[in-house]
Parts: sequence; C-alpha cells; structure tokens
Amino acid sequence: MFDDFKNEQAMAYHFLCNSVKKNRCAHAYLIEANGYPRKNSLALAFAKYLFCPYHYTNNEKCNGCTQCQTIDDGNFLELEIISPDGLWIKKGQLEVLQKEFSKKSLVGNKKIYILEEADKLNGSSANSILKFLEEPEEGIFAILIVDNLYQVLPTIRSRCQIISLSPIKQKEFLENTMEEEVSKVFEFMNFYEKHGIFTLTKINKLWFCTFKEKEKMRLGLEILLLFYKDLLNCQMNLPCENFPSYEESLKKLVGRNKTNVLCNKINCIFEQKEKLKVNANSSLLMDKLLICLERSKEK
Repeated sequence: MFDDFKNEQAMAYHFLCNSVKKNRCAHAYLIEANGYPRKNSLALAFAKYLFCPYHYTNNEKCNGCTQCQTIDDGNFLELEIISPDGLWIKKGQLEVLQKEFSKKSLVGNKKIYILEEADKLNGSSANSILKFLEEPEEGIFAILIVDNLYQVLPTIRSRCQIISLSPIKQKEFLENTMEEEVSKVFEFMNFYEKHGIFTLTKINKLWFCTFKEKEKMRLGLEILLLFYKDLLNCQMNLPCENFPSYEESLKKLVGRNKTNVLCNKINCIFEQKEKLKVNANSSLLMDKLLICLERSKEK
C-alpha cells in the first residue's frame, strides 16, 4: 500500500497524497527514481491509491474494496502497465494502449497507465505518447518512470508533473531489505561457490522462486554484489560492512577465491546488473552471470 513509502519517500508521498485530497491531480506524472529500487512498486501503490473509492493508503482502512482487491490480483482492466519489449517501448504497445483507453470505463471513472523505463521510448513511440499527453482526456492518468529525468524528451517532461524520489543510501537499502531475500541470496552464493557452473541446474529453486520479476532481479543482484564485497573484505581480514551477521559463514568461503578472482566476480555482477536495465530476459541474464563468474577464475 501507499503508506509503505510514507517514511522512505516522505516528500513524494505527502505531495501526491495532498494532490489527491485537494483534487489537484495532474493528468501525467513523471517519476524520477534517482536509483530508488522500489520505484515501480511506488508507482503502482499510487495508482491503487487513486483508484480506491475511499482514497485509503493502507489495507487496514480500505479493508479490501473491489478495486484494490482486483489490482492486487493483477486483473484490473482500467490499469495498464507497459514495460520495454526487448530494448524499447514500441509504438505498437502504445497503439494498443490508446485503443483500449478509448473505450468507456467498466469500473469507476478513471483509467491509469504506467510506463516503466520511459527512457526506453524510441522515436516513434515517443511521438505516440506525446500525442496522448498533449490531448489528455478526462479521467485518464499517466505515470512515467525513469531513473534520470534528462533521459526523457523535453517535450514529454514539460507535459508532466515531475516527482523526484530521494536516492536511497546503502544503509537505508540494507535496512529495508527483508532478511528472507538476504538469506536466499546467500544460499545462492554459497551453492555457487561450492558447485560452480552446476548451479545452472538449480537456478529456478535457488534464484527465480524469489527474484523473478525485473525489480526483484535488480534487488537480488544488488544484494549479491554486496555479499561479494563482504567476502572480499573477509579475504583481506577486514570486517564485513554490509552483512556482519554472515561474517562467519563468509569466512568459510574465503579459501575458494584469490583476491583478483573476487574482484573479477564483483565486476561480473555489476555488469549484469547494468545490463538488466535493457535486458528483459532474466533467465538469459542469469546464465550469462554464472558463465562470467566461472570465467573469472581463469583470468
């Protein structure tokens, strides 16, 4: 629910809440994430807040109205979430959106579309969305998400209410990361360090049961990167900075890698994390990561 972001993104949360309470909602919002890992979840929570007939920000008050429940189930017809198809958001995706949104609403009087990674609009799709933004219809709201505001055309920026999220510091990132996710990443890392490329045969159980969606993938890779940095600290007889409770477990893995190999592995994880921004195939990305980690041993 939207209240989940009340402390983490206080300025954005209160601004958006006030715009709804005062009935001053913009027809289009451009969310500049600034590296904030839960940007897509925040956008969806805001959309849910707009749709809720009571405008409740948490389930305790809402108690599961029809709209909120249907959104939770992923079946709300008046909400469309568009992600890049491959490297780009394509014109065809937006043509389908415009066709669907030209129809009368079946529930309520609002329709909302969310464009994830809106910086991946190519020339033709950018023109399509621009026309949609230039002639807004009543009751249709757009939420565009980008990491960097200036990755979007000025003509699109000028037609949106800009919401800049606060960059999350590493300490805050770790504080807001669930222990279940951390332990799952360590399980993956521990298995890989002991079994190498054989990890590919167990990848669904070890990784994709927890980190399947793109945002979850990014979170998992970030945790993995921090674990390997802690392992490098252990290798150099320095204390763990990120996961001190795992220090004894990490020390058991120290003898499996030379210092240069650990540095290579850290580079591998960082590279794949960056590729995730343009790579929609999570399975292929993890295959490449494991192959890269194996080749790190040869350098």
